[in-house]
Amino acid sequence: MTKEQLISWALRHNYREDRYGHLCKEQDGKIYRLKLSSIAARHEIKIQLTNGSEWVRLRSGYFKDLSILPDDKLTGMKR
Repeated sequence: MTKEQLISWALRHNYREDRYGHLCKEQDGKIYRLKLSSIAARHEIKIQLTNGSEWVRLRSGYFKDLSILPDDKLTGMKR
């Protein structure tokens, strides 16, 4: 999979680009983002702390290991 293919998939699944170029979406009151580099993607969630907030990695994977299943789900990310 290429970075462009992942971006296209994310936009189809209600992710929107933020001002930093990351892909974010809100679901069930939680904010998720896909943080992309030139070779990999990180799936993160934003958590609230007493003195602010922080992004925590849920899964990540290299683009070469990612793929889209026939039911349009992303696969290949590891914990």
